[in-house]
Amino acid sequence: MQKLHNSPYVSNSFLNQFAEVVLERGGKLDTLCARVDLPVEMVVGPNQLVPFDKFIALLEVAAEQLHYPDISLGLAQKQDIAVLGPMSVLLSKCENFADALSNIMQYLEVLVSGFTFSLNMKENFIELKCNVDLPELYPRQQFQNYLLASTVSLSRELVGWKYPLRGCFFTRNEPDPEQQAKLAQFFGCPVAFGADALCLTMDKAILLEPVDNIAKMIGARIYSLESSKQDILERLTHVIVFCLASGDANLETVAKTMGYSRRTLNRRLSAAGISFSTTLNSVRYSQACRYLNSTHYKISDIAALLGYTNQSAFTRSYIRWCGMTPSEYRATLVT
Repeated sequence: MQKLHNSPYVSNSFLNQFAEVVLERGGKLDTLCARVDLPVEMVVGPNQLVPFDKFIALLEVAAEQLHYPDISLGLAQKQDIAVLGPMSVLLSKCENFADALSNIMQYLEVLVSGFTFSLNMKENFIELKCNVDLPELYPRQQFQNYLLASTVSLSRELVGWKYPLRGCFFTRNEPDPEQQAKLAQFFGCPVAFGADALCLTMDKAILLEPVDNIAKMIGARIYSLESSKQDILERLTHVIVFCLASGDANLETVAKTMGYSRRTLNRRLSAAGISFSTTLNSVRYSQACRYLNSTHYKISDIAALLGYTNQSAFTRSYIRWCGMTPSEYRATLVT
């Protein structure tokens, strides 16, 4: 029986390479997942939503069991722009790092409820701050390490190492000098603790650094189309998930995100025997049931996350899918 919880979700694309890290360290993925009551499919399957508290708990258990306290840093270092899923295709339209950063911040604020990013301009540097309204997760070491490390890894993926960090700020305290030294070495800059927000400081010039060629190459590498029905259906589903969260999952937008014209996508779907509207409804229903499992999301929030203009339209669709309202379905879940 499905259980209610109160954690927001994060895409399992942020666990890309996690299974490989576990294998390299001699661990077993199924054992680690069992420790935090997380199905392995949520880690390795396509288009999965992972409760954020279990995401961090998995990193913490892995750090302990694999004797690898720096697993968050190691994982972030192995990852590339693929953690953003279809977002990497949209980044190919960005002219510079400022455009890319703005798109990434919007994407994360939509997909991970509770995150708020701000970009503050100083005289000759910028502050990228992240505030997180998740009091149970915010102070934890693996959470803070992964969030800042993955941000830095994505930045380096987009613009290289031309602009070193000026500073890295954690809100937690870190009394261990050895851990302080490891963090300073990883980030390549002074690190500070006890700050009012998680923060990275960089040279202002980085904002004008072009990213279009790099992003296009990354997008082409990740999303090269295959001709089989399974591949195009999986990719279509993946892109719809993102477009729903951005509030625009019509055929035109999905086709553009996949790198096609509307006519070309229609032709490819028709050749594979795939219906766009059926796939869209299937994704919406699957995502709706996942979101309804978390009391972190109000019904109106879920409607917005699924691309509906109002809650009533979502309720009508949900009744059509399973014969009950979203609230009635949530009432069947156990705590």
